[in-house]
Amino acid sequence: MKKIFYIIAIMGTLWSCDPMEDTYSKLDDELQPYKENINYTLVATDYTTASNAALIDALNADDSSKARAIKSQLSFNERFTGADYVGYVLAKNFPVLNKNSVANVTYTYTPNAPTFIADLSTNNIVSTADYQSIWGDPVAYVSAFTPAKSPSSKLPGLLASKFPSAVSGTLKLVEYNYSSTEATSQMVDFKYFYDNFETHTCATSSPYTPIGEGGWTQVDTVPASVKGKYYCRLFSSNKYSQISSNGTSEKNDVFLITSQIDLTYAISPKFTFDLNVGYWKADCLNVYVSTDYDGNLANVGDATWVDLTSNFTLPQTPTSGYGTFANAGIADLTGYAGGKIYIAFKYSGDSRATTPDPKPTTTYQIDNVKVSEMRNALSIPSSNKEYAVYKLDGSTWKPAESSYVPLQPADYSSMGLEYISSANVPLYLPNFLKQKFPYALEGDVKTLVYRSSGTQTYSKATQYTLTAGVWVSSTFVYTKTDQFIHTGEKWIFDPTVHLSPSSTDYQLLVDYVYANLSRTYGSSYGNDEFYYGVSAYYKNFDLRLSNRVSYNIPGFAELATEAEKIALTWTRLQEGLTIMLQLKYTAAVPDISGIPVYYWVTFATYENNLAKKTYVGIFKCTKAGPDPIFVRDTALEDEAVSNGKLTTEQVAWNR
Repeated sequence: MKKIFYIIAIMGTLWSCDPMEDTYSKLDDELQPYKENINYTLVATDYTTASNAALIDALNADDSSKARAIKSQLSFNERFTGADYVGYVLAKNFPVLNKNSVANVTYTYTPNAPTFIADLSTNNIVSTADYQSIWGDPVAYVSAFTPAKSPSSKLPGLLASKFPSAVSGTLKLVEYNYSSTEATSQMVDFKYFYDNFETHTCATSSPYTPIGEGGWTQVDTVPASVKGKYYCRLFSSNKYSQISSNGTSEKNDVFLITSQIDLTYAISPKFTFDLNVGYWKADCLNVYVSTDYDGNLANVGDATWVDLTSNFTLPQTPTSGYGTFANAGIADLTGYAGGKIYIAFKYSGDSRATTPDPKPTTTYQIDNVKVSEMRNALSIPSSNKEYAVYKLDGSTWKPAESSYVPLQPADYSSMGLEYISSANVPLYLPNFLKQKFPYALEGDVKTLVYRSSGTQTYSKATQYTLTAGVWVSSTFVYTKTDQFIHTGEKWIFDPTVHLSPSSTDYQLLVDYVYANLSRTYGSSYGNDEFYYGVSAYYKNFDLRLSNRVSYNIPGFAELATEAEKIALTWTRLQEGLTIMLQLKYTAAVPDISGIPVYYWVTFATYENNLAKKTYVGIFKCTKAGPDPIFVRDTALEDEAVSNGKLTTEQVAWNR
């Protein structure tokens, strides 16, 4: 029994005298809130913290996307800024820092993409209607610019009519045709509609590309049938449209319909096309014209379609293999002159198991679809495709500055590409710039504008900067350092601006005096003035009274004592500082996120007694730009002195 009590006594001693007690006490002391000034750069986990906080504040799907982007891009954005969300990171990482702690935090941010990114995302192709407008005639025109109808003289007006609400600075990529040979008047085969399918996207193996470019549309009117389609096919370097029910296991009634064909100014138009037949089993193709079809595929069955098939020869051979392309015939459309029409190729096939043989699965290949007539019109031998970037300057469209470089057809050919995909951008464009601008200087900026897809109207712009001899694409991600302060409850962004004026800043005030007061108030060097006393060369305020006399500065001769004159130099100095702030910070605002913005200005003086001193003035923006107002806040200066941030000597000026 005595042994038991002995053990208990020992254990009690252990509990009452913890050897780690001093260590715990020290740790507790370290966990007590304290004040400190720190410098910190965000790391990947910090952006995750900020992203999670932003997701809580997201109001919609777009917000959520931008909140997640903070984590994925390791960067803040215009919707969720570092000023608003760095505080969450500081609270998590530095839980014991408390009131009046200051953190200078470095982080990355991505502002809204430059407007040229969106402006140049569309390739604006000059259309047939545009050329008709440029030439001023729906028939006597050519689909090209010429020396007499030059791009530089006609594109500004065309762009103005097409983009009447564009704002100054807007950019547009324009694709057009140009002929160095003037158009001549002669009898030509004037085309109201023509398509040889050569510009269509055309896969060379299955799955093939359905016809759907150049205004063509198609629909299978048999419910639930989806496999019967007109596809773009390529054989022996020739593109054409092909359809067959073979292999669909469906019944198909497929309409392939042209874009609307304008015959308003036609006289005796003719319609023709080329045709080839393969594996003929039955007559499956009919050709129709409609004047009341509205262009909506859902209304194909409600339109009136006039059968033109009898005008054409549709071969019934071969029964195996393929024949050769030949002209199918001509349909006279004179009766439709003066109006607008649609033409449709209707394929009726059936390869269902229940359909008796021979199943109507004939293959038809269609090419060179044309509605035209011989007219006395304008013609050119040929034209070349060109690209240009135009910019709205005020109310006038002008060629954009040379830093915008649109790729030309020859550029694509030299790369062996038809367009520049996102994967090919880093592989081809830097080398292209190296070859095109071999004498570019460090820091030069070029924005390449290019077709970005097989779809004709898709384009993109990528900006490059020559850096250490290499063309580097701009990511528009920037690094900045902001100050944050702890209020005792949380971390908040401190928008305080600290300014030690540079020569450039002082020169702002010099130029202001020359432009608004008198050029005679400064020396012949052009870098000083003695109304406020600024010297951009020495980066100070020269307060010597002798200069006020030498340069006839108004206001001093009327004063009786030297003390009064010195006082006036200080009053002018304070006025000059407010004007300097107005000139430098034209977009200043009174507060950011509800926090007042103060400007701490540290400036040097060369005083009347030849003493050189440095002072600090605290100013507050009381009215937002573009014409901001700044007022000195002596009460805040005194508070800064009380807090030990400034000395009495630093703020004891012009008081």
